Amino acid sequence: MSEARVAEVLLDQNLEKPLDYEIPETFRASIQVGSRVEVYVRNSLRKGTIATLKKASQFAKLRPLHRLITQTTLSDPLWQLAHWMSRYYCTSLQRTMKCFTPPNVRREIKPKTRLTVKLATTRELALELCKKLQSKQSAQASVLEKILNAEKPPFLSALLEELEISRSPIDSLVKKKALQLEEIVDDALEDADFFPSPPKTLNAEQATCLKDIGESLQSGTFKTHLLFGVTGSGKTEVYLQAIQQVLDLGKSALLLVPEIALTSQTIERFRARFGIKLAVLHHRKSLGERSAAWESLKKGETKIAIGARSAIFCPAQDLGLIIIDEEHDSSYKQNEEMPTYHARDIAVMRGKLEKAVVLLGSATPSLDSYHNAINGKYRLNILTSRATKASQPTMRIIDMKSALDKAGGFSHFSPDLLDAIKEKTKKGEQTLLLLNKRGYRRMQICSECRYIAKCPHCDLSLTYHKGPNTLRCHLCDYQTHLLRQCPSCQSSSQMEFRGFGTEHVEKSLCAIFPDVRTLRMDRDTTQKKNSHEEMFKQFRAHKADVLIGTQMIAKGFHFPSVTLVGILNADAALQIPDFRSSESLFQLIAQASGRAGRSELKGEVILQTFLPQHPLLHLAATQDYQAFHTREIDERRLFSFPPFCRLAKVVFSGPDENETLEAITQFRTALVSAALPNTEILPALPAGHPKIKDRYRFQFLTKTGNIMPLSDCLTTLRSRAPTSRKIHILIDIDPTSTFF
Repeated sequence: MSEARVAEVLLDQNLEKPLDYEIPETFRASIQVGSRVEVYVRNSLRKGTIATLKKASQFAKLRPLHRLITQTTLSDPLWQLAHWMSRYYCTSLQRTMKCFTPPNVRREIKPKTRLTVKLATTRELALELCKKLQSKQSAQASVLEKILNAEKPPFLSALLEELEISRSPIDSLVKKKALQLEEIVDDALEDADFFPSPPKTLNAEQATCLKDIGESLQSGTFKTHLLFGVTGSGKTEVYLQAIQQVLDLGKSALLLVPEIALTSQTIERFRARFGIKLAVLHHRKSLGERSAAWESLKKGETKIAIGARSAIFCPAQDLGLIIIDEEHDSSYKQNEEMPTYHARDIAVMRGKLEKAVVLLGSATPSLDSYHNAINGKYRLNILTSRATKASQPTMRIIDMKSALDKAGGFSHFSPDLLDAIKEKTKKGEQTLLLLNKRGYRRMQICSECRYIAKCPHCDLSLTYHKGPNTLRCHLCDYQTHLLRQCPSCQSSSQMEFRGFGTEHVEKSLCAIFPDVRTLRMDRDTTQKKNSHEEMFKQFRAHKADVLIGTQMIAKGFHFPSVTLVGILNADAALQIPDFRSSESLFQLIAQASGRAGRSELKGEVILQTFLPQHPLLHLAATQDYQAFHTREIDERRLFSFPPFCRLAKVVFSGPDENETLEAITQFRTALVSAALPNTEILPALPAGHPKIKDRYRFQFLTKTGNIMPLSDCLTTLRSRAPTSRKIHILIDIDPTSTFF
């Protein structure tokens, strides 16, 4: 648009509305919608993105753009996606753009680079020089000899470490024009060793699914497939062969996984299969690493991207296939800030805009996705049996009340589970123990007056962590020392602990079986960079007999030697007053069970519960998804919950309880007055966590048959809300949790 004289710039921060700037003559030929620029706001420089180019402005005097940072732009489909997200999720375009311009882009972080050492002359001349230097300059000679014998130019840091020399000999050889240093983008994956893995022979069901997906890929049109396959049915192999078809078409593929812990396993499989460069995107990567992956995708140099939720916004070129593995997982939903997007839904919309195929995979599909599939909105592909000779694990439901009566006291483990762990360890097999609570003890309580130690900033009991010997809040990370005296009744001898977490389970197991080697994987043990990968490799290499962890260990891991899964205290999820709690528990049990017996060894699952007759547990034990779907969908229809309506959750939070309640009441009254058709507005109530980080929280739910009119109305009301700046409004469209 060379005739454009004015650019509307969306700043990265502060102002939600765009500002007009004059386009200098030097920029006009290259500037485009989506270009990154730097502009003056008053007397400070701010970065932003050009949202619109136009011929004139309503303002007479404009400041010029200060600097053009990059000419490259978001593709048209990504721009359309940003505008759709802004409207659908009731969020300004400025805030939405943060998803498409992550921190590494906004801060202009350069890709992480390393120096390689290579010959600057012919091999013959280098060899001749090496012989001359051997008597007088042995260090220089050893450098030349190493490089001459290397298959590829070594990294400078690795060369210095291996030869145990300073940089001086290399600098001298550079001055002699025998060597040269070259800066290349650092890719840790390039140095990793991988054994090539040819495509596996598909069974009849896999071949049928791949053929159906392949037809959609060949047509070059948008289609969403739901790959519903039991655990161990070979969904990953279908993904791999579908991606190969995409690469053969000259297009790129994007794979999302729900947990960062899964990326190392996924990367290992993908590098072994394709042997090409991959772009890995998640928040544990450094900004430099993310910049390198981002640039490689934008330039079309990398054709496969793997990442967590936010990777759905990556600038992959000629996108042909988007895969959402474990599509049911709640990790794909952003709940804490706007836009409250769901990566699965964004994938479907992006696929539609890019004319790409979207493949949703799960052994326990979300009821929403399965409903879409059986009603023809998605294409349903089913895998009913495991891909290898492995059979489904057997499951035993253990009544913990009877087990504790026999044991004569409390224990984490039933006799059946202890016997099974002992037997499996003796055979050299491995065990997973799942408990969805971290820490050592869940709370510290006074047995005299029942006072519970709570976080002063949140309405939550403090969890005892034995490692650092502190009480910690799992909402705001507040920490304090143990209570030696009750603050309420001043008793100094009645403070005791209740409940338990993964840390306590690990210590108890080690006390019972001192020779059993354990690993614990939860948020406390995976804080460091690459800790997920290190634990995965340790357990895969059989350096531990038992892996104890929270729900992250139940998601998609493939450990051939795991033959036993123990599920502790599964009942807790049933106590959450949320219409999705049954679905979440069914999925967790089924996914955890799927980790057992994935090779030739027979798998076994032991589920410990105080509600052994609960029908949901029996459905999960048999992994009868169809029966579960029938039971659950009837309840959803009866009470008009998704997929039979659309939900929006409005959350107000503020430092003053009464002021916050008054504000949300006024907002709800205004929404009721809007009289939207086919819309039900529920009362405003305290949130499941009524107070977090010194802010009181109230919320209400809205049910509707048409989400866009509701989104538009909520956006308008939010912009007009006469609230103080201290009160924060969050609008959660399609919330995964209606309680918290």
